[in-house]
Amino acid sequence: MTTKRIFITLALALVALCNFPTAAQVTTATQEAATQATATREEARVPSVRLKALDGKTYDTSEMRGEVVVVSFGATWCVPCVWELKAIEELKEEYAGKPVRFLWVSIEEKERTTDRVLRHYAKSNRLTIPVLRDEDKSAFLQFTETTRIPLVVFFDREGRFDAPAHRGMSSDITAYKRLVRARIDPLLIEKTATPAQEGQSSRR
Repeated sequence: MTTKRIFITLALALVALCNFPTAAQVTTATQEAATQATATREEARVPSVRLKALDGKTYDTSEMRGEVVVVSFGATWCVPCVWELKAIEELKEEYAGKPVRFLWVSIEEKERTTDRVLRHYAKSNRLTIPVLRDEDKSAFLQFTETTRIPLVVFFDREGRFDAPAHRGMSSDITAYKRLVRARIDPLLIEKTATPAQEGQSSRR
């Protein structure tokens, strides 16, 4: 082998060695990938509601920052749901002017309950809150393993689900409203920490 060929071979070997990642680089890349995968899984597990309503709009609880959000799941055939909707409408009036939003979600399939039927139901029950559809129950089943309705869930002012969800409804509307107030009011008075406050907390 000539001196020129030896030089070229050594140069190529040196380039390959420089481009080959070190063990530390491989470890760092692996850790970063694992961290990203964990974050993605955690984000996927965070319960939220993102559904389209009869008004054509899409409502996403994760984007309703600054508001306490109350989401009630029900169906047109559910008698207790009618009582609950009456309570929800009265609570909406009670919390008017405050950062509280109410949504109602039908878990019925369109084949059984069309948009036209759902609009008639909303009108006959004098609903003024948005009416959303969850045909495959994908949003509903995040919060329960049973089909019992009505089911009401609460989100704080940071868009986070405030467990547990509440199942069922009695005919005592006054008692039900008292229960819902007891969930809303603490979330309503919670204050979001400022960056400076968060920094102070982390240094303690």
